[in-house]
Amino acid sequence: MKNYPIWKSFTVISLVLLGIIFSIPSLVYDENSENWFLKNKINLGLDLQGGSYLLLEVQLDVLYDEELENFSDSIRLLARDNQTKINQINTQNNEVIVTFNNNNKIDEIKNSFFQMYRGISLQVSNNQLTIKLDDLYKKTIQDSAIKQSLEIVRKRIDESGTKEPLIQRSGKKRILLQLPGVKDPERIKELLGKTAKLTFHLVDDENIDALNANIEPFGKMIVSDIYDDKIKYLLDKRSLVGGENLVDAKGSFDQTEGHAVSFRFDTEGAQKFGKATSNNIGKRLAVLLDGVVITAPRINSAITGGSGIITGNFNAQEASDLAVLLRAGALPAPLEIVEERSVGAGLGADSIAAGKIAAFIGMMLVCIFMILIYGSFGAIANVSLIANIFIIISLLGTIGATLTLPGIAGIVLTIGMAVDANVLIFERIKEESLKNTKVFQIVKNGFDRAMSTILDANITTLIAAVLLFAFGSGPIRGFSITLSLGVIASMFTALMLTNFLLYLYLSITKKKELVL
Repeated sequence: MKNYPIWKSFTVISLVLLGIIFSIPSLVYDENSENWFLKNKINLGLDLQGGSYLLLEVQLDVLYDEELENFSDSIRLLARDNQTKINQINTQNNEVIVTFNNNNKIDEIKNSFFQMYRGISLQVSNNQLTIKLDDLYKKTIQDSAIKQSLEIVRKRIDESGTKEPLIQRSGKKRILLQLPGVKDPERIKELLGKTAKLTFHLVDDENIDALNANIEPFGKMIVSDIYDDKIKYLLDKRSLVGGENLVDAKGSFDQTEGHAVSFRFDTEGAQKFGKATSNNIGKRLAVLLDGVVITAPRINSAITGGSGIITGNFNAQEASDLAVLLRAGALPAPLEIVEERSVGAGLGADSIAAGKIAAFIGMMLVCIFMILIYGSFGAIANVSLIANIFIIISLLGTIGATLTLPGIAGIVLTIGMAVDANVLIFERIKEESLKNTKVFQIVKNGFDRAMSTILDANITTLIAAVLLFAFGSGPIRGFSITLSLGVIASMFTALMLTNFLLYLYLSITKKKELVL
């Protein structure tokens, strides 16, 4: 084509064809398709395809109580090291009050404790030490727990196979969870309802009297069986190894016990587990999940390979779900569902239909307007507009973006904005036609003069859209994604595709002058 580089023609044609090809999966939407190509389609959000909405609250009081219990245990150990007797330990109103037999070593104990828990509030009065959870320390615990809970919830949801969930913080201690396409959230609720804190403890089978009297000696704890709360175990309070050292867990099958969960530790966990089993052959090792014993097998030989199996009365689904929980890690605190809603797909279907109608009517009116004002040049702009829609759809499908109702609004808005650049170009061409007679030179000058204005307008819009995505959430992000992709597609179709089509049109028609 005259006056137009071949590489530019090839680039424009290739990108437009790719846009059309990769928009096909979204246009011929088939949820059950196994074709790899047809899977690259736009994912529909909760408001379009229905699903489940859950609002979870992190039970921070449990964390505070655990922290106070840790304080008490640490004080007991420090008192023993300093050969000081403790008369009483009271826990109330987010503080631990420790009464010693005397105050001879109370300053040493206080300093040692402060080295272990920096930032904690400590007060000494005679032979009493008061440890208080102040607001700043509680806020540190809260922020850490929310961040950790968000990450673990995300892992558990991803492991369950849910597509394109929305997981984000809501307020000070809540997590918002939207699950598009999930009609029955019971399994998800069950996965999220378990803290999944896994620990391994030695069983004390010698102190039967304390167990029968329901008395917990120092350093011991009494724990119930998961299947029968009448069955009790006296365990060492200190765990030999914990779930934080797990690197993998999956459902498996044991020839004698049936469905089970096989697990594998990291290097540190393998060393701890190997040492624990080597030193305690003949004793029982209890596996605790969320504070109850799921199994307590006897150690027959040292397990030094860093792997093993957890058996119990599992079925296949329970074993699989437990493996998911263990792989994702333990929640720092339990999650309570404070709000639950099921969103039907009917509203989504209506929204999609309304969005299609709005987009079609908007595009038709824009096309008619462009033809009435700019004639054949307006028709060329309309071709670019249609290509722009295909490119946006293909980009949304390729990157796996989630389309929401505000996202549809962003696409409709893009249709109106897409011809702005063409209007600027045509007006510049009209001005150039008054002082130049060579048609190709007129078109070139028109594009060159309009380019800076087009780039300025679109880049500022793109910056605003990126900021909306960075600082917004939910519906705002859906709008910003389609707006961003629309701006990028509009710049390409206006500056490259329209340019190519104009040169092609002038080469075919061999016009000697331009009339706009």
